[in-house]
Amino acid sequence: MIRGDLAACLVLSAVVAVGLSCAPTDSPSVPAPVGTGSSGEPLTTPPKPQLDQVKDRIEAAIEQARRRELLTTNGFWTIFHGILGMGPSLTLTHPETGEKVNALDYICSGGELRGLRFLPTRWGLDVQMGPPFVGQGHQDQFIAEMAQWNMPLDRKFIVNGKEYTFADFVNHAKMRAKTTAKNPPQELSWAIIIIAQYVGIDAEWINEDGERLTLEECVRYEINQPIETAACGGTHRLFGLRWVHNIHLWRGGKTEGVWKDLADQQRKYQELARKYQNPDGSFSTDFFSGPGNAQDMQRRINSSGHTLEWLALSLSDEQIREPWVEQAANAVALMFLEIQNQPMEGGSLYHAAHGLLMYYARRYDPEWLGPNKPLIMLPNGPLGLR
Repeated sequence: MIRGDLAACLVLSAVVAVGLSCAPTDSPSVPAPVGTGSSGEPLTTPPKPQLDQVKDRIEAAIEQARRRELLTTNGFWTIFHGILGMGPSLTLTHPETGEKVNALDYICSGGELRGLRFLPTRWGLDVQMGPPFVGQGHQDQFIAEMAQWNMPLDRKFIVNGKEYTFADFVNHAKMRAKTTAKNPPQELSWAIIIIAQYVGIDAEWINEDGERLTLEECVRYEINQPIETAACGGTHRLFGLRWVHNIHLWRGGKTEGVWKDLADQQRKYQELARKYQNPDGSFSTDFFSGPGNAQDMQRRINSSGHTLEWLALSLSDEQIREPWVEQAANAVALMFLEIQNQPMEGGSLYHAAHGLLMYYARRYDPEWLGPNKPLIMLPNGPLGLR
């Protein structure tokens, strides 16, 4: 079952009304009904979960997400979020023939998707923005999400019959990055991930406008941008900054100067996430702006899933084991099990799935996740690097 354009617009209206900026598109199809489905009521405060219960619930939620079928008729936004959430073995199904194809191979080989268009530039390759809620929604979003699964620089892409590589996207992102853009200011939340991971933590270059830049200057720029009004409550900005900081620490850097400011900012928002956490373990549906416990499951999965995804990267090995984090993961897993019969906007769904994978890999055994164990950039080195 695919939610059509009209339903997608209805979902969009609801999301815009609550001020989320991670825009929705068409929803993935869902499997045959399992269990009783959602009652539409808010989650009640559960008994304090036992360790094995939480682990089992997360595994069940991950399996539920894996059973959702994505089609070649879904939009690019939904499909690349599906790759982020489920990993590079994600398949697409042709709705008429039933033929299955690896989603990433399909994209790289020049397969057509609604909202997908790669654009050759002077510096390499760019990804078309929009159409709204179908194509890429943020600058460098697609390639940063592929970087989170360790996309190799020499991975080939066919564009207009010509062969390019992932390195062409990286070079364009680097050259396009600006800290002086005003109308509108650039979102560098995704660009800093790409530059730190593929160019280097000490990267220095001259961009397309002749501006001399360093990665540290781009990091400073991002720290100075607002959090609460940024994409998905600011979780994307916080995620990108922590990913880069962890690379910096892994490469022997110290938490001083801009990096201390980054660490202080992360700590501030970790404390806010915990402060506004709901009794059932979910996070505020108003993210970091204040307490919020809306009943709408779209908002609940969007806010709790994005926040868990960032915390699963941001927290220390000791913090990730604290009860409040376990209760949050438990709450997100229960949301998946509750909505298993229902369509759900792809960005919200798959960021939450990615958060569960990251939490599971750090908290339990990443090997259970198989070939789709996520890459997690930690201060002592990458977890899940294949």
